[in-house]
Parts: sequence; C-alpha cells; structure tokens
Amino acid sequence: MGLTNHALRTAVLLVACGCNPDPSRDPGPASSAMAKEVAQLTPGEEREVDPGVFMLMHRVRATEPTTDGWHRATSKEGGFSVEIPLPFNDFRVRSDAKDGVEVRSHTVGGKTPGMLSWMATCIVRRDGSLGPGAAAPPPDRIEPVGSPPKAYKRLVAIEGRLCALVVEAQGTEPLPDEATRLRFLQSLRATSAPVW
Repeated sequence: MGLTNHALRTAVLLVACGCNPDPSRDPGPASSAMAKEVAQLTPGEEREVDPGVFMLMHRVRATEPTTDGWHRATSKEGGFSVEIPLPFNDFRVRSDAKDGVEVRSHTVGGKTPGMLSWMATCIVRRDGSLGPGAAAPPPDRIEPVGSPPKAYKRLVAIEGRLCALVVEAQGTEPLPDEATRLRFLQSLRATSAPVW
C-alpha cells in the first residue's frame, strides 16, 4: 500500500481500534504525545495527531448487536464489516504515502478490561492501487504471532483494500479458543466502496 509513513502506522497501532494504549508500556515521548491527542478525540472530530497524520473518530463503544450477543461492526467510511464480541470503536486515519498518494486506514475494534484486543483495519489508496511495486495481493491466510502465540492475524485484499484482522492478548486475558478466533477472523465482508 505504500504505507511508509511511520506516524500513520504508529497511530493505528497505538490506539488499536480507538482504545487507549496499555499504560504499563512506555511507547516513548512522541508516541505518548500522539496517544494523548487520540484519547481526546470526540466522535465526529478530525484532528492532526502527528504532522501530516489526521484521525477522525466516528463512534466510540458502538453497538450493532447480533442475535447471540456479538456485534456486526461496520466501518462508517471503510466499506467493510466484521463480527466482534464486544462494543467497538470506529475511526479513520489519513496521511500521504512517500509517493504522495493519500492513504486512508479504516479501523473497527475494541478491547476487553483484560486487554484482549480485537481489531480490523482496511487500508486504501486514493489511486486504487495496492502501492508502488505491488504486483499482486498477499495470500489470504491466518497466522499465529509469537511463540507461544500472543495474537492471531489475517491479512487479505478485498476489492482494492488491504485488510488486517488481529486478535491479540495484550494483558491478563488469554487468547480466545479457536472457534471464537475464527468467527472474528473469517467474518470480514465488503459492504460498499470506501468513502473519499
């Protein structure tokens, strides 16, 4: 996608679906300042959280209940949805890639009190490409992260978007069982074209 702008990637990772980062981790002064900017966003407000990096918070702790207590989290501008087992945040980060093309990262997700993080992010470029030199989308597969696994991720391209879904144990709560992980990781659906 040409996401070479470190601040854009950091903003998405810091807030990990719009939630405050783990206060026990020291992300460094620049990241801490950005995290404070992000934490002060109110729904509907767009703010520059780092030079050239703008974040728009759509919704905080939103709910779209299914019949069994999960939620169908639909990105307001990203044109996708996922199933998630808790209320979710919905936000967008925009910046320019090194090649000057505007890149938007659309995220829905949330964290439990025990810091189990559920996050789905789809990234789009204004020019509709997957980025300079991208010949083909990556293979769609679910992979563990770490040994023993602290997270599971899925990277997949859908309709001009590169999407990453991650469930990660960031604190005291363990990873969910395989059926629960797969329900989330395999629930990604395109709902419309992304909003520009």
